[in-house]
Amino acid sequence: MLDPGPILYACIELYGDPDLEHGLRHAGFEPELTTYRLIEIPVSLINDTASMPWPRMGTAYVDALKAGQEFPPVVVFRNRQGWWLLDGANRTHAHWVLGTARIRAYDLLTGGVRCQQ
Repeated sequence: MLDPGPILYACIELYGDPDLEHGLRHAGFEPELTTYRLIEIPVSLINDTASMPWPRMGTAYVDALKAGQEFPPVVVFRNRQGWWLLDGANRTHAHWVLGTARIRAYDLLTGGVRCQQ
């Protein structure tokens, strides 16, 4: 565990798109009320990797990782079937292609804390 949290939604490092907000709302959470912990998990344990490779992913993220670029952690939640992605499909795919063993991830803890800014 890298940071046990709770880390407020407003404080997590995102990669500049609304995918996480959409995923959270689809799962029944209000993004501003969610909290996380920062962990490191095996890429192979993220359920979405079972269907990789994804033909339309391209190589931009793979090339960026090869060049040394660091990306923010992906966002996951855990249920009985394992780890599921809420945000970070391109990043996960790139790590999967490169054979990365582990990836940093924000793990959804709760949807019940309001951020005080």
